[in-house]
Order: sequence, then structure tokens, then C-alpha cells
Amino acid sequence: MPNQTMLILVAHADDTEFLAGGTVAKFAAEGWEIIEVIATNNERGSFELDRERLIRDSEKEAREAARILGKKDVIFLGYPDGNLGDTPVNALREKFIRLIRQYRPRMVMTFDPWAPFEPHPDHRQVAWAAVEAVMFSHMPLFYPEHKKDGLQPHQVAEVYYFAKETSLANKAFDITAFVDKKIDALCAHDSQMKLTIDELKMSLETLGAKPELSQGLDRNNYKGMLTLMVKAWFGEVGKKHGVPFAEEFRYERAGGPIAEAVMGL
Repeated sequence: MPNQTMLILVAHADDTEFLAGGTVAKFAAEGWEIIEVIATNNERGSFELDRERLIRDSEKEAREAARILGKKDVIFLGYPDGNLGDTPVNALREKFIRLIRQYRPRMVMTFDPWAPFEPHPDHRQVAWAAVEAVMFSHMPLFYPEHKKDGLQPHQVAEVYYFAKETSLANKAFDITAFVDKKIDALCAHDSQMKLTIDELKMSLETLGAKPELSQGLDRNNYKGMLTLMVKAWFGEVGKKHGVPFAEEFRYERAGGPIAEAVMGL
């Protein structure tokens, strides 16, 4: 049986659900073993909760979202939220390579380091560390000390890169059968969905929208608004591919164009 392990490398507890939740649910339903790695401790994503409460709640919420989508496990690296840029890329890369060698996935899913208009420093740092980890995880002279822990080099066969701005995407998945699971998994991130509504309300007020627009947003009853947002966003993606709802990725295989050319001979 071919390797059916996926390793997801992200910065925050809700990143996967927002950008790839439907696709992850689809792979899980097909029998893939999915391990998610969350780099930060999620300590800053709230207007109301203190740091310790937010860290604790975010971990609990991430595990519930994982259960809904069918992920096998979630690993928390615990770096300070918002300050991942202070961690050298090489240090984060080593942790990612260690995890690749430990779980030996066929597939890695992560942020696209080349996608435009990504403002979050944590997303950018994870993206670069992840792409370098995929590049070097099969090379024995990168972190040879891993062998002392019984970890051997491992080459990742496939990578799916996601981003908010998908102009570089070359692959899409029909998530119509899984869009409700995506929404339910997002709702499991209660602290972050309340933050989403708080920020939307703040943005409308900042832009001078009519008061009744922002007053109609209820942070304690966010599922209706979240459902509208998700179905509008991924419905537009779906239109491009002739399906009701879709998620897009930039897809690469091991060896790049050279391997593609050889396989085509």
C-alpha cells in the first residue's frame, strides 16, 4: 500500500481550517493519516482573553477541529504568537525536518512562501522554513545528529502550498461534500471565530459603514455569518472549476520539472 501520511505545517490553530479544511477532510475520508504541526502558542488572537486562557483554549479548540476533520494528531511547538520572525528560519527548519523524518509523510501541506500579499510574519516564517525542510529532509548531511534518535533521511513526494491569494495555484479540490465539515471545524475555534467577528465589526466601523451593519454582527452567534463568508469565498473558487465549492493549491512533486520529464519518457 502506498504511503498515505500527510504532515501539515502551519503557524496558528485555525490556519488549516480557513485555507484547506475541506481538502483535509477529503483526504481524511479517503484514509490518509494526517498530522498537524502548529508552530505558535496562539497567545495574541483575542480582544478579551488573557494570554494563559487563550493558549489553553486554542489548544483545546485545535484538537476539537482536528477531530471534526479527521486529523490523527496535533503537535504544538509553542513559539510566541506574532513573534515567529524572531526565530531563525534554520531553527524552525530543523524542527520541521525532524518531524518529516519522524512521520515520513508522502505529502506536506503548508503556506506558499511565494504567494503575494501575505502580511502575517508567522505565516511567512513557517512558509520559508517548511519549503527548506522539504528541500533538505532527504539529505543525510543536514542535521546528521537526527540519526542518534533513530531518524533517517526522508524525501517528501508531494507538496500542497496554500495561500489567501491563489494566483499561483495550479490544482483545486472539489470540497462540496466537505464544506459543512470545514465550517464546523472553524466553529470549533471559538476564540478565533469571536475574534473574526470582532475584527469584521471593527473594520466596518473604521470604514464608516452604516451602524446597523456592524450592530447586526453577534460575536456569540457567529456560525451564520461564518457560513456566509466561507460559502461566498470558496463558492467563488468553485465557480472557476465548475463545482459549487473548491479550495486551491500550488502543487509540486519531488524532483520538479526534471523528474516530470523523465517520468514522461
